[in-house]
Amino acid sequence: MFTSAQAPSAFNMSKALSISPGDGEAERAALNGAAALGDAAGRGWSGVRRIEHRQQIELGPGLQFAFATENIALPTQWTLEHAQHTLIVHLDGPMRRLETRIDGLGRLRAAPAAGDWWLIPAGRRYLGRALGGEIAYAELTVDPAGFAAAAPGAGDGAGLAARMKHRDPFVHGLAARLAHLSGAGDDLAAMLRESLGQALYLHLLREHGGGAAARAVSAEARLNEAARRRVEDYIHTHLDRRITLDELARLSALSTHQLLIAFRHAFGMTPIQYVLAQRLLRVCRRLRDSADDIATIAVENGFSSHSHLSAVFKKRYGLTPRAFRLQG
Repeated sequence: MFTSAQAPSAFNMSKALSISPGDGEAERAALNGAAALGDAAGRGWSGVRRIEHRQQIELGPGLQFAFATENIALPTQWTLEHAQHTLIVHLDGPMRRLETRIDGLGRLRAAPAAGDWWLIPAGRRYLGRALGGEIAYAELTVDPAGFAAAAPGAGDGAGLAARMKHRDPFVHGLAARLAHLSGAGDDLAAMLRESLGQALYLHLLREHGGGAAARAVSAEARLNEAARRRVEDYIHTHLDRRITLDELARLSALSTHQLLIAFRHAFGMTPIQYVLAQRLLRVCRRLRDSADDIATIAVENGFSSHSHLSAVFKKRYGLTPRAFRLQG
């Protein structure tokens, strides 16, 4: 699995997800592991990390996502303890042995299947020891203060419960999709990542924390007429530029969590669906009414290239922009 030893007060997403203790720390880590997981856990773990790939992205204030692949052919040990809630999802790869412990929850010895996940609440200590092959995993970190800010009426219902080797197809699906999108650079992919991150955030809050928090978010998430006009005008004016959920949330005076709910109430679709639909409508008008080069039309309507527009256009309409133009 999955992640590195961290100071209790901070988590630096710019570093590798799994970092072995430095010289002089290995003996202390082994002793800690032996105390928590039994004598076997403190022997033979690897001091060399083999991170094959990693990608970290911001999904919004207090919400960060990372995807990584790592080779654990040698016995490997991880520790984690910091001020954020941490969700770790095993996505792929063989793990012949895994021992995990979360303070207050106990110990588990069981190799994970794809989709199994661990949830470590803020301030809890996690210890893990693994052996296998090349694995892929995702990690979401959440600032606990964000729960209270997103749902001020939720009270103590905004906490998250510790989980080990838990299964939830919704969490697995969102984590896998976020991992797939982690390297995409266009604004539609960025908006989709943020939307999926917020959906995962609210799902955890409702299903694995306090449902009152999610209900409080929903109760306050509405766009009044003035806010709706501001958001709509901004989108139509900036279809050729990068549009973010943070910008739309500021215009509507809502949090990002609330915006996603309020936008669907107001427009009947998500922000990314609306932006994409408006861009494609404008592209259709340009294809019909002008002889402009398709690559130029693509860039001037927020698509990264001719090929990007063609892929999205064909998926939506069943034909390429050129074929659409030829058909008149």
